Order: sequence, then C-alpha cells, then structure tokens
Amino acid sequence: MTKWPRAKKWVQRFWGTSPRAILYVASPTLMAIGMDILIRGHVFLSYPPLQILNYTGSSLASGGFWAGPLWLVSYLFAVKARWQNAARVAIALFFALFVLPLAIFSYAGQALYHRVFEAYMARDTVRLGIALRGTLHDWLVAWGGSWVFVALFFAGLPFALLILRFTKKASPFLRHTWPVVPLLAFGGSTYAFWVDFVESRSLQAAPPDTCFIHGVIHAIHDGVTGKGWVRRGISLRTPAPLPPVPIAAHRPNVLVILTESVRADASCSLPPPQCKSRFLDPVASDRIPLGIATTQTPATFGACMLLWTGMPPNVDFRTAHSAPVLWEVAKAAGYRTAYITSQNLRYDDFGAFVEKSGIDVQVSAMELGDTRDAMIGAPDERATPRMLDFIRSVPEGTPYFGVLHFSNTHAAYRVADDLQPFSPHSDDPLGPVEAFHNQYRNSVLMQERTLANFLAELRKLPSWDDTVVLFLSDHGEQFAEHGSRYHNHSLFDEELRIPGWLIHGPNALTNDQLKALDSWKTFRAGSQDFHETVIDLFGEYDARSTFPFSSLATGHSLLREEGQGLPLFVATSTAVWESDESKYGVIEGDKKLFATAGGYWACLNLKTDPFERAVASLHFCRGMDTLLLHEFPELKPRGAPF
Repeated sequence: MTKWPRAKKWVQRFWGTSPRAILYVASPTLMAIGMDILIRGHVFLSYPPLQILNYTGSSLASGGFWAGPLWLVSYLFAVKARWQNAARVAIALFFALFVLPLAIFSYAGQALYHRVFEAYMARDTVRLGIALRGTLHDWLVAWGGSWVFVALFFAGLPFALLILRFTKKASPFLRHTWPVVPLLAFGGSTYAFWVDFVESRSLQAAPPDTCFIHGVIHAIHDGVTGKGWVRRGISLRTPAPLPPVPIAAHRPNVLVILTESVRADASCSLPPPQCKSRFLDPVASDRIPLGIATTQTPATFGACMLLWTGMPPNVDFRTAHSAPVLWEVAKAAGYRTAYITSQNLRYDDFGAFVEKSGIDVQVSAMELGDTRDAMIGAPDERATPRMLDFIRSVPEGTPYFGVLHFSNTHAAYRVADDLQPFSPHSDDPLGPVEAFHNQYRNSVLMQERTLANFLAELRKLPSWDDTVVLFLSDHGEQFAEHGSRYHNHSLFDEELRIPGWLIHGPNALTNDQLKALDSWKTFRAGSQDFHETVIDLFGEYDARSTFPFSSLATGHSLLREEGQGLPLFVATSTAVWESDESKYGVIEGDKKLFATAGGYWACLNLKTDPFERAVASLHFCRGMDTLLLHEFPELKPRGAPF
C-alpha cells in the first residue's frame, strides 16, 4: 500500500497533479491541429501511412516546443510576495517576445498565406522571404500592403491571449514539479527542427505552427552555420570560354521577346482565324506557333537560365553559372547584342547573372525609371523604344541579337485606365479569383497593345527583311485551377504551357526551315528547344558539340525535323531557384508523370483529361518513372517499377 502513494508522488514531481496541465501547455499545438483540419482537412484523407506518421511526429515536435517554455513560465504565475512584480514583468516580456510573434505568424499568418498559395509558410518560404526581401517587414509590405500587419496582429492576438490564459490555468497543477520534462521536451523539439527532422516541405505533413517554427529555426541554423550567407540562387557567372565559332554565310537578325507570367490561353499563338487577337492580328497575322510551347520550370529565374543556356532543369549550380548564354554565342558569331528589359534586375541580384554575358547594350528597370513596384518593374512601353533605338544604331551589314524582356504582367498585374474590358476586376489576391483573373487578362491585353505598337515600328525598318522574332513567356500563371494562385507551385499546364510564336522577314528563313517549323506544331517544345532554335538562327547549330557543357544541351532546333516527341523534363526547382515544395516531372506525348521529393507520384492522361483534373493509373505512365529517377536522383522510388 505504501508503494503506490510514493510512485504517485514521483509522477506528480515530473508531470504535475492533473493531466489537464499537459493539455493546457500543449494548447498551442492542439489549436494548430484544429485550424489545420478546418483549412485542409480533406488533404489528410490522401496521406499515405508514412505521411500520417510524419504528421504525428511533427505534432509532437510542436507540442514539445510550446509546452516546454509555457510549463516553465507557469511557475511565474505562482510567485507571490516581493517577487511578484518581477514575475509579472517576466511574463509580459515572454508574451511580447515569444508568444505573440509566434501566434501571429503560426496561426493568422499561416491562414492568410494558405489562402493565397494553398501551402503554409515553411522552411524554404521563411528563408527565401528573408533572402529576397531583406527584412520581414519589406516582404510583407510588398506582398500585401501595410494593412497586413494590422490584420495579422488583431487576428493573432486572440490566439496569444488564449495561450497565456491556458498557461495560467496550468500553474496550480505544475507549480511543484521539477523542470526536467519541459527542458527535455523543448530541447528535443528544437533539435528536431534544427536538423530538419520534421516534414514541412514536401506534402507539408505538419501542423501550420510546426511549418513556421521549422522555417524560423532553420533560418537561424543557416545563419549560425554560415550556410545562410551562401548564395543558392542567382549569382555572378564565371563563363566557360567559348572556342572559335564558324561565321555562317547567312546570319539573320534575331530578336527574342520574353514576357512575364503569360499562360498559353491568355494570348494567341495560332494565327487568325484559328485564334483572333485584337492587337496582334494587324501586325502579326503571319505568326507561326513554336510547337506546343512549354516552359520547363514555372519560375522566372529558372526559366531564363534554361532559355539562355540551354541547360536542363537538373543542372547543378556551378554549371548553370558557367554554361555559355545566348549573348555570348551571338557575340562570338559576329552579332551586335542587347538586353532591354523592364524587369527589376536588382531583385535578388537577377542582374548578376547577365553581368558577364557579352551584352553590348543593357538597359533595365533602373535606367527606364518609374519602377513603383519591384515585382512589376518599369513600364513596358518604356522598354520598346529603347530596343528600337538599339536596332537603329546597329551598322548596316552587322546582324543583331536582342532580348526584349517585359515585366508588367507579373502580379499585381499593371493595367491601363483606358483598356479594362474584362470585368469585374481587382488586384486583390485575397478577393474573388475571377476578379483577380480579369485583372490579369486586362494586363496581358495592355501588354499586347504595347507589343503590337513595337512590332509595327519594327516591320518598317530596312533591317526587317532579314529579321526573325520569337515571342515567348517565361512561365504561366495559376488562378486556383488546382488550388493555388500565381506560379511555381505545380507542374500543371496552366503554369507550364506558354504562348510561343515566330514572325519573320521575307529573307530570314528558308523553305526547309519553315517546313520544319510547321512539322513541330503538334509536338511539345521546351525551353531547351527554344535555346537551340536561336543557336540555329545564329548558324552555330552544327558547332554545338564544341561548346562547353554541350552534352547537357539536349534541346533540338524547331527549324529542323528532329527531336519531336522526345521526353520533356520539367521541375519547379532549379539551380537558380528553389521551390518551397519541389516537384519534378516528365512529359511524353499525352502522358505526364510528376513526383515530389517526399515520395508522392502522380500520372496524368492529357488526352482524356486535358485540364488535369484526375490522377490516372501509374501503369499508364509505365517506364517514365525510370526516366524521371535517372534525371532527378533526389526522388524516392516508389518501390516496384510501374
């Protein structure tokens, strides 16, 4: 009879006098799980057993991280007499510096972020937010305006007050415990976050608070270990030297017009009457589609790297920053070169990538002026006359290569006051998706008007007779077709399929080249193919084998009848941009297979399901898993081959 009271006493020393106390100090985790069920409860039903186990472990890590400090602070509520005022100050500081900030971002912030991106802020989101914006303040202001701070504060405050209330209620039950359990719980959980022993990236099998806390601790980890100072995105290139290249007998002028975030169905690639465009038809009715144009990664930095270097999505960082870019090849082939862009090249050091690229004339948003939004850049209509000035300055007999890079169709989508036919429209990303989509459509229409005015002037120049213009977009844009908004969240076609067309002067292309272009119209063409098409226009296609990293440049020129129907590899992450939830895929004919680093695989039948609404049997993509695993070894095999 004496053993039980003694055992009970020891239990109370470590765990308190009531089980309710543990529930009180673990209340933040319970609230996070409850909120998660309300936001995305349907997702849990699709979790495989491993992800359910991951979610359980991540929840325990959350519980330990919260319960440890709250348990210790509960002691302060029991302090009386002369130390009571000091205890109250300590409680207030703990509330202001620990509970309130975490509550704001772990609950209110996560709900807001998920509303827009269909994902939680997690490890890489927090790191990239710091890296891209410099401070959390700048990041939030640029994303949603100053009002976001006020909204987040008042939305997070009730959670913080509840946590403080539960901590106080736990005090009578924990006041006489030894602090062994809270210290071990907090230390163990923090270590789990520190070493990435939680799942907050792939399928985000973790409560929202865990995702955010993991991001904060991992950012601290990178800073302490020095990894946070290593550039993992755009950096200054060290170009590998090009060998002497042959100068082709015929070198047409080549102009690549690259737009921003325009998806295939937002602009006409097919000529009229197959597709009618209010502004393009009068100046580009002779446009020829560049196959079924597809970006191989749905992010600007990655898409530009692939287009400019011809490298695949899985290329490593060093190679991405050493492979020759189009301007370097053009320069070696005797071209005068230019890069005129309304993009803000200061954004995450974007301009560093083209610093050593053989560009004769470079103009960006900083020189164009009137850059009121870092994401939208300078007005596109300021870039077009600068490109015309460059073209007019090229001496007669010298071919030119230029990239005219637009920016205004990036969110929040710049529009013209006199051109807003799509209504209702709104630039509020949290409002009705159709209104936000209409804002985008109005923005694309305004840009088409700018483009049409430019093309009209271009075609008047004497150099037009021997000029080829390729129009492309860096990537598409999603408007909740698969739950997200913006881009770089998925490998669905609304983010990958882009407009792609070509127009040319009467002396620029041969009949064989035009015939080859026509033969591509039913086949997918990717970023690497567009790169090789430009190389072919320079007259250097047959010399590619002498270029540095030529074995990795696996694209094919659309001016030749070869390479059609080959597998096209795609990814949300590249050497110059790391997605929050990396996905990797391969497209072959009517089949698309993609997978995440966490082990999720999905097969799509594009013929029977062109809008990609249903997952097909993996056996439909038989053999494609082997291709994908070979290209992206970081993927986890499913076990048995398909």
